[in-house]
Amino acid sequence: MIREPAGRDWRTFALCADVDPEIFYPVDVRADAPAVQRAKRICTSCPVQTSCLLDVMAGEDPARRWGVIGATTPDERHALFLAQRPAVVRSGAVAA
Repeated sequence: MIREPAGRDWRTFALCADVDPEIFYPVDVRADAPAVQRAKRICTSCPVQTSCLLDVMAGEDPARRWGVIGATTPDERHALFLAQRPAVVRSGAVAA
């Protein structure tokens, strides 16, 4: 991950800033779809991919996941979201 100078946003270094944003919102979002693979190639070579993914995971509404972000599809981000939830939530236990 790139160390950002004070006051500079990670987006300044994002490779996606220089391409058509539509690339990251394909109709077919299956992980093996050609359009998704194209977007992921851009993301995986981006120096701020981790910052991008962390940012979206921190603020994305789980019911409204769209596009390829941080080299992940909506389904892949959903799996990451579920994996990071505390075990208590997964077990169904309720705090009193």
